[in-house]
Amino acid sequence: MPDVFYNAMVLREPYSGVEVTVHQLACGLAEHGSLPLCVCAPASHRPLPAAPHLRLRTARIGSTRLARILWEQTVLPVILRRSRAPLLHAPAYVAPLAAPCPTVLTVHDLHALTHPEFCSRLNRLHYSALVPPSIRQAAAVIVFSQHTRRIVADRFPSARDRLVVIPPGLSPALTPCADGARLQAVRERYALPPDFLLFVGDLTRRKNILGLIRAHAILQAKRPDLHLVLAGAAEPAATAAIDEAAQGQSIRHRVCRIGYVADEDLSALYSLAQALVFPSHDEGFGLPPLEAMACGCPVVCSGGAPLENCGDAAVACDPDSPASIAEAAGLLLDQPDFRKKKIERGQKTAAAFTWERAARQTEAVYRAILGHHPLHNLTPER
Repeated sequence: MPDVFYNAMVLREPYSGVEVTVHQLACGLAEHGSLPLCVCAPASHRPLPAAPHLRLRTARIGSTRLARILWEQTVLPVILRRSRAPLLHAPAYVAPLAAPCPTVLTVHDLHALTHPEFCSRLNRLHYSALVPPSIRQAAAVIVFSQHTRRIVADRFPSARDRLVVIPPGLSPALTPCADGARLQAVRERYALPPDFLLFVGDLTRRKNILGLIRAHAILQAKRPDLHLVLAGAAEPAATAAIDEAAQGQSIRHRVCRIGYVADEDLSALYSLAQALVFPSHDEGFGLPPLEAMACGCPVVCSGGAPLENCGDAAVACDPDSPASIAEAAGLLLDQPDFRKKKIERGQKTAAAFTWERAARQTEAVYRAILGHHPLHNLTPER
């Protein structure tokens, strides 16, 4: 049988949530799949496990998004045709419109369509033009949560019967860190304060960082030594807005931006935090809350997909109310028994999200499409 193709050309450092899931699913398919698979990736990418059924095809296409888009829409269809590929998985929103074979599409969210105010102009143009036709032509559309499934089904009713919910997994390296030397090394590497609340993710408007800063100002009134650590990449405009907001709340000296955190430091970072606070306005899934729970860090998060995933293991907050965010975080800071219960529930909840499960369910979608079988029995129960 010819190779199923997996388009991982989106993999560019530093990895955000999309890149993490694209890479980790490729690793999961290598370790737990059995169908012959060809992964298309840029020449510079994080390594994949060796497997007898896995073939890697690399390409040098330049570092710009436009170069990748052009390669996916023009060169990839030619490669698929010449390889007689029976199936293409496009795991990052968009598939080549001229694909000569059936496609499986992963849609992480529809932010560019439902919340364009939170997206850059380039994102709006790219995804508005290519996501709708990609969804309409796909033989199957994988989404990570029931929340996203409802949004996609409402926006594209004709795709309802082709939607399959397959949650991503968590890295097995994400476990509570009790190694004092490692914890101290991470604390020194990022100049972390003794006591802090943590946010992990891109520091964009959609993540509600300014609302989180206002909530932290409320908490500061009773906890003057508590800091807020923001871990993630930020554009210069976002950095300026964050600094201005912190200065306006008179807590500039208590808000720390530490930039992108290496994967190998994440478990120690989560283990050092008093809590992860994730009051995002909208998420297709939201990995950081589950990552934190896996590391024994209690979580505050807003509704939608993150709360759907975390259930009662997290403390819910209203992202539009700084007072609600502050109150939810205060419960974890002030009530040790409550905090302990949330940590225990969180670790049990996070344990259900594995890349082995995600890879096996994804390959089941491939087999259904290749065998012309219905998809309706493939959505996992949650």
